[in-house]
Amino acid sequence: MPVFAVTYDLNNSKDYPKLRAELERLDGHKAALSFYFIDVGNANEAQVRDHLSGFVDKDDRIIVCQCHTRPATLRAFKGTKEWLDARF
Repeated sequence: MPVFAVTYDLNNSKDYPKLRAELERLDGHKAALSFYFIDVGNANEAQVRDHLSGFVDKDDRIIVCQCHTRPATLRAFKGTKEWLDARF
């Protein structure tokens, strides 16, 4: 399965439990404050972005990149190394 990096800006200091719940439902791992890794079947970047756009407001930002190699991290949140090790 492809692994995607997802980062977002929720404007006006908003915080969305529904977005976090969806990222976790997609087997995501929160690696930094507004940054998740997810693996989601045969989707592409635009499909992931479009899906996640249903969980944020129109003025929020989402960026999705596919990770073709194992990402390098420094002081990522607990469990990130293990999550990535299981996929790369």
